[in-house]
Parts: sequence; structure tokens; C-alpha cells
Amino acid sequence: MDRNKILIIDDDENLLDGLTTLLSAKGFNVKGAPDGNVALNYLEKDVFDLIITDWKMQKMDGLDLLKRINKQFPTIKVIMMTGYGSIEHAVEAMQSGAINYITKPFKSQKLIKIIEETLDIGERSQAKSKEALKKLVHFHNMVGVSKPMQEVYRKIREVAPTDVSVLILGESGTGKELVARAIHDLSPRKDQPFVAVNTGGIPRELVASELFGHLKGSFTGAIADKKGKFEEANRGTLFLDEIGTMSIPVQISLLRVLETNVIERLGSNKPIKVDVRIICASNIDLMELIEQEKFREDLYYRLNVFAIELPPLRQRKQDIPYLLKYYLNLFNIELKKEIKGFTKEAVQVLKNYSWPGNIRELRNIVLRAMLSATDVIDVRHLPRQIQDNKLGREIISFKAGTPLSEVEKTMIIQTLKAVNGNKLKAAEILGISRRSLYNKLEDYQIDDKNL
Repeated sequence: MDRNKILIIDDDENLLDGLTTLLSAKGFNVKGAPDGNVALNYLEKDVFDLIITDWKMQKMDGLDLLKRINKQFPTIKVIMMTGYGSIEHAVEAMQSGAINYITKPFKSQKLIKIIEETLDIGERSQAKSKEALKKLVHFHNMVGVSKPMQEVYRKIREVAPTDVSVLILGESGTGKELVARAIHDLSPRKDQPFVAVNTGGIPRELVASELFGHLKGSFTGAIADKKGKFEEANRGTLFLDEIGTMSIPVQISLLRVLETNVIERLGSNKPIKVDVRIICASNIDLMELIEQEKFREDLYYRLNVFAIELPPLRQRKQDIPYLLKYYLNLFNIELKKEIKGFTKEAVQVLKNYSWPGNIRELRNIVLRAMLSATDVIDVRHLPRQIQDNKLGREIISFKAGTPLSEVEKTMIIQTLKAVNGNKLKAAEILGISRRSLYNKLEDYQIDDKNL
């Protein structure tokens, strides 16, 4: 099995071929690029542990390339090669983010030594290293270098220092809570509580109690006074997921809190002042709910001061290799295993899949594959629907402008078909709770006849 994946960049064809041959013979997985633009294209499609680049190249010099790599792929280590032996060049390369450098001409043994020192070969396996796991994260616990994700990161940085309400939109399993946490962690409230509530996972009659609290005896089952999530999140951030599942009365109460910053526990008329930043998320089209009179328009505009739309995984497939490596490292640590990686065939099958359950589905599939694999993960370790690539085909055929509710309904039906109606497994793949799934089945009037 190859040890580490290395990308070599040099416009000298003979040197590029020679280094590729040398490092391949030493057991490294090596790929060569004749210029910086080709290298950046490779980096968008594959994961590399190390980059070795020449300084002087015609189309894009090594220093410009290094700056691009550090901005777009900040977790990858870079060794700079220079034929000038200049201390100034070496210092500039290190200041620009290179982890090491080597001057031409050099002996092969010296290059191998520098590579091994850079990769920390001989120490603990990267698959078991929590430090290595952290380096795979590109932005506040999020993994992804694609252009859609770079735009998400930009919006998070833009809105985090403010105190405005944020509405996060995206399909189930795209990582909406991670975005909310990143906004909180980059905000002035970072040292205060972050409280997350999945309103779709709470019985609708208990949502008001969960948010605002209640007094003992205010309703059947209220056996003691209870603080609500607003009070728990005071001076911090409250994240409300699946906001579209709220009943109209709860929406009215929420709107009143947003306007006055005051709550009242159920069964009490005593006002309680709260200072809470609200971040909401929805996986369904709220404008469509407004048209159906299931969501208040005034609340929508109050929440939608700043919107962040998360791309589904099928629109950011260049991130799949990075996500696979991240979860491989994570589960090697958690399961105390040493799975080395994925075969090329397995990676290709995973890239071709449409991922209706998005990142949560990918996570669960990697976990199940690692439980059955002993050395590497091959196609045979993947679920049948991925091997056959049946699940989610209808989603790919949707045209731009299709209502999100229609996409979600089809996604639910296709997922249930793929798992033979197993609702527990379907909810797991879709990244939602069973209660949320049952609510959606009721809302969309999906029953066994649809399957």
C-alpha cells in the first residue's frame, strides 16, 4: 500500500519524470504536474499529503502557486525547490507558507530525508493522529475546498461579527448546524452559550414549552418549573433547526420575542428579558409555506436578514475525497482500526453517487464500510444502492427553479424505496430524526402506496 500521496510540480519534464520515478520507487503515491494551473486542477479533484514545487516556472511561478495553495488548500504541506540557492528565496518561501525548502542540485537521499521529516514518517500513523485529523478541517469543523464552500466560508466571516438574524437554507445533512456554530464561534458571543434546538424533532404541542419554558402545573405533565432554551441561551446564540415545522401560534410567540427581547414561560405572565442572537435553518422552501399559509410572512422577513445557502454534496463533488479522508481518520481513531484508505474504484463509485442524504449519509456509509473492511475500503464494502447508483437519480433530473419541497418529497420517497420502507434507516440516511421523518410523511401525504 502506498505511504503518502505527493504532488510534484515542475515545468522541467526530465526532472519531473525523474522525481516521480524516484519517489514511486520509495513507496510514495506520486502525481506530476507540468505547471501550477494543472496542479490546482488536480488539487480540486484529489487529496494530497505533500506538494513539492519548483520556484521558477513559466506559466505560474512557485511563489504565486504557494500563495494560492495556502489560501485554497491550507492544510497541505509544501516543499519549495529552487535552483538559485538564495537565502532570500528560502526565507520568502517559508514566510509565504512553505514547510521546508531544498536547493538544486540536490542528492536523492537529501530529498527523501526532507520529505520524511516533513511528513513525520516513523512517528505515529496519521490515521491515529488527532492532530492530523484537525489538519483535515478547512474551516471551523467544516471540510471542503470547493468554490461553493469557499463562498459559504466568506458569508460566515461577513456576518459573524454582527448581531443580525441568519437564515441557513439547505437540504438535510448538508451541515447547517456546523455553519451556525461557526458563526457563533467567530462572533463576540463566542464565550457565551450556544444552544441548538431541532424543532422538527419535538412534538409540536411541546415546542413552545421547550423554547420559552413553563411553570409547574401549566399543562399535563409539567411536574416542575422549567427554563426554556431562550433562557439557556441568554447572552449567547440560539440555533433553531427545521424552523418550518413550527405551528402558527409558536411562530407568533417567536415573532414577539424577536421584536421585544422578552419571553414569558407557559403558565406565567411575568416577563423575562433575554439577549439572544437567533440563527434559524430550514430544509424546505419557506416561501412556499407562506403561500400555503403555514408560515408567517412577517416572521420570515424578520429571520431572513442574512441568508446562507448550503450546497448539496452532489454540487460539490470535488470535496468528496477530502471528506472521505477526514472520516477515515476519524473512525480509525474511534474504532481503533488502521484502514489505509479507499481503492480508486471505490472513490469513483462514491463520486458518481448523487448523495440525497448529503454529508451525513457519506459519514454513515464510511462508518459502515470501515466496520466490515480490514485493510482498504473497496466497492464491495459499499451499500448496494451506491454500487448500483440507483438512489437519487430523480433528483439529478430536476431543473433549476424546482421547489425545494418537491425535491425533498422525491428524495424521501426514493430513499424509502432504496431501503425497502425501513423508516429508521431512511431517517439515518437523510440525516433527520424519525419524528421529523414522520412529520414530513404526513405533510407530503406519503404512505406505503407511494412506495
